[in-house]
Amino acid sequence: MDFEPEPPTRRSRKRRRFGGFVVVVLSLSVLAGAGIFVLNTLGGGIQQLVDRFTVEDYPGPGGDPVEIVIPEGATGEDVARLLVEADVVESFDAVYQPMLDLNPDIFPGTFSFPSQIPGLRAVEIIIEGDNRVYDQLRLREGLTVAQTLEEIESQLGISVSDMQAELADLEALGIQNEANNAEGYLFPATYQLDPGTTAEELVQIILRRLDQELTKYGLVRSQAHEMLTLASVIQLEARQTEDFYKVSTVFNNRLDIDMPLQSDATVNYAARSDSVTTTDQQRADDNPYNTYFYRGLPIGPIGNPGSLAIDSALNPVEGDWLYFVTVNLTTGETVFSETLREHEIAVLDFQAFCRANPGRCG
Repeated sequence: MDFEPEPPTRRSRKRRRFGGFVVVVLSLSVLAGAGIFVLNTLGGGIQQLVDRFTVEDYPGPGGDPVEIVIPEGATGEDVARLLVEADVVESFDAVYQPMLDLNPDIFPGTFSFPSQIPGLRAVEIIIEGDNRVYDQLRLREGLTVAQTLEEIESQLGISVSDMQAELADLEALGIQNEANNAEGYLFPATYQLDPGTTAEELVQIILRRLDQELTKYGLVRSQAHEMLTLASVIQLEARQTEDFYKVSTVFNNRLDIDMPLQSDATVNYAARSDSVTTTDQQRADDNPYNTYFYRGLPIGPIGNPGSLAIDSALNPVEGDWLYFVTVNLTTGETVFSETLREHEIAVLDFQAFCRANPGRCG
C-alpha cells in the first residue's frame, strides 16, 4: 500500500523553529565572545606597543645642579649613562636619541647640569659648552718658587709639601741647571683646572704651559736656562712695557763687554729681601746670585718670568745704554743712560723721590 507521509504538525514545526533560534543565538554569543577576546587581545598588544615607544623623560624645568665627571675617551653612550646615574635625565633613551641626532662633541672634564631636565635639553647644554666646572689658579709674574707654592696652597688647597715632592726630581721634569731648583720654570698664567687636580698633574700642566711659550722661539725646556735667568732679572727690574726691551738691551750690552750686571734684584733674591735698594754688605756677599760680586748671569732665575720678560730677553731693542734707574716708583718712570755721568744725575732724581716718599725705597 502506498502511504503518503503525514504533514508535519504545528508543534513539530514550532520545535524546529525554536531549535533554529537557539542555534542562531548560540552562534551570535560565540561570535560576540570571540570578538571580546580579540579586542582584549589586540588592546593589550596596542598598549604594549605604546609602552614600548613611550620614552620616560622629565618635563623640566630642572632642579638643583649636579656635577658629572666625563673621563677621557668617553662616548655618547657613556655620557648618557652618567646623566641617568646623576638624575640629570630620567632615562637612557631620553638623552641618547638626541645625542645620535645632534652628534655633540664630547670633552673630558667636570660639568654641571640641572637635575631632572629633558634629555634634549641636556644635549643642548653639552653643545653650548658653558657648563664646564673649573678651579682657577692665578700665578703672577715674578713670584719665586716659594711664593708660587704658597699661592697654590692658598688658591687650590694643594699643600706646599706635596708640590715640593713633585718638584724634587728635576731631571725627570726635564730641568737641568746648576742652581738645582725649579726657579723660573713655573710659568705665571691663569690656569683653569679640573676639580681635584693633584700636585703631580698640576706640575705637568704648568710645565706644558712653559713649553708652549718656549716653542714660540724654537726653544725646549732643557735649553732655556740662561734665557729664563735673564728674563727673570728683567721681570723684576723693568716697570713699564716698553722698558722691558730697554732693560734687556742694558743687560745684553753689559754681557757683551763683560761688565757686571749689578742688579739689585739678584742681590735681594739671595738676601730674601723685598727691598728696592741694597746695602754695601749685601752687595759684597759672595753668593752665586750676586751680580755685583760676579760678572755674567746669576746661577739661575730669581723668579718666574712671564711672556713679556721672555720676549724682551730674546729681542732687545737697538741702543747703547749701559745704565738705568727708576726715578719714580709710583709712575714707573725709568731713565736709561749711555754714560756713568748721565746715570749719576738720574740717581740723584731717584734719591730725591725716596726722600719725598719715606718708606718707599727701603
